Amino acid sequence: MAQRRRRRRWRPVHGVLLFGILCLATGFGVGSLGRQVLYPSVRRLLRLKSGSSGPAAAPVSTSTSLPSLGHPGLGRGTKEAGFVTTPPPVDRPQVPVGTLPTAALINVAPKDQYPQLPNGCEVTSLAMLLTAVGHPYSKVTLAKEMPVDLTKRITGSGWTIKYWGNPNVGFVGQVTKKYDGYGIYHGPMFKFLNHILPGRAVDLTGEHFSAILAWVARGTPVEAWTTTTFAPTNYWVTWQSPEGPVHATPYEHAVLIVGYDSTQLFVNNPLTGAKAEPVNRAQFIRSWIQLGRQAITVRP
Repeated sequence: MAQRRRRRRWRPVHGVLLFGILCLATGFGVGSLGRQVLYPSVRRLLRLKSGSSGPAAAPVSTSTSLPSLGHPGLGRGTKEAGFVTTPPPVDRPQVPVGTLPTAALINVAPKDQYPQLPNGCEVTSLAMLLTAVGHPYSKVTLAKEMPVDLTKRITGSGWTIKYWGNPNVGFVGQVTKKYDGYGIYHGPMFKFLNHILPGRAVDLTGEHFSAILAWVARGTPVEAWTTTTFAPTNYWVTWQSPEGPVHATPYEHAVLIVGYDSTQLFVNNPLTGAKAEPVNRAQFIRSWIQLGRQAITVRP
């Protein structure tokens, strides 16, 4: 059994107060506010594939409202900073449960984000998704090609983050360096996936969770955003970005949902490399809601 890793996206405040004060005094960690957004081409990747993906499907509408500059329950554009203890909202059923099979499980080869990508859960989950639909890609290659927000991080006392990038623009921080990266959200990941497989990306963000289960029941896994504990968290911080305040948790995570039953979900977890890891379904859904109901998949 793989050892469980409890990854934090950046250095925790506790235990580094003195180090943070020294860094602030010396100017270490305070960079330029100059900003460059990268959206690398994936043409080189596509040339490696034989044939084409066929005619493009009808345009897929994307959700741009969840999450925007914050998370549900925190309020759009809120200026509160630090730890947030707002409980996540309750999911509302929209699709009759009887229309779905009682259980489903897809056989998808697992991938571990370690050791190359300690902050690369999103792109490693994407690599598993692409493999599942017959278009395998290296997680490292995808990490080099994904959208990146190069906004420099500015820290305050105790290593608190004052200014950084926006995960709705691209990956924030360093995907290859532990404690030096945050992540990337569904918007830029959806666009990235749609460049790799034109017209086939599907953004399920904002949908009821049963929409995710419906895709899994039909044999297509779904990448979804959650926490590393698969449960809601009270650990939230706020920093400023060029677009406004960003509310984030160092326990942000993304996995590939490959199955479900009446009480559990089964996920390929890039943090541990586990295949079809069982997790509590109700708790996972609450954490998924807290992270903005983010999910993407691809038309087979």
